[in-house]
Amino acid sequence: MLEIGELSLFWKKKKTANLGFDGKAEDHRQAFRMAPDAAKPILVTIKGHAFKVVNISGTGVCIRTQHLSVGNVVAATVRLPSEDIIFPVTLEVMIKQDDFCRCRFNQIHREAEDLLHGYILDLQKVKIRQNHPH
Repeated sequence: MLEIGELSLFWKKKKTANLGFDGKAEDHRQAFRMAPDAAKPILVTIKGHAFKVVNISGTGVCIRTQHLSVGNVVAATVRLPSEDIIFPVTLEVMIKQDDFCRCRFNQIHREAEDLLHGYILDLQKVKIRQNHPH
């Protein structure tokens, strides 16, 4: 049973773990979003301006800015703290809610995509451990 923001753990009956997923019914992104660790933010840089990532998935990212509009396609770089690696992407703003810009990756290198998926998996593991310390 998948609950909004929670994942049922099959090996622990009737226990759920909040993994930081953002999975709203009106969301059209094709992957779960994870909020990065506040102490180790992911940064997206667009035209020399760095933005902390609100949440990220294998298919897109959410940042806060008033300077983008729905339909904007921009070149950007993403810096993952776990790898301290910077890689280029092309973002397209799909949804704008106040200053939240929900963007999809229009162009991302295969190697960067693999790093991103690895980062998200590691983040999920950390959140599971935090919710179930032994």
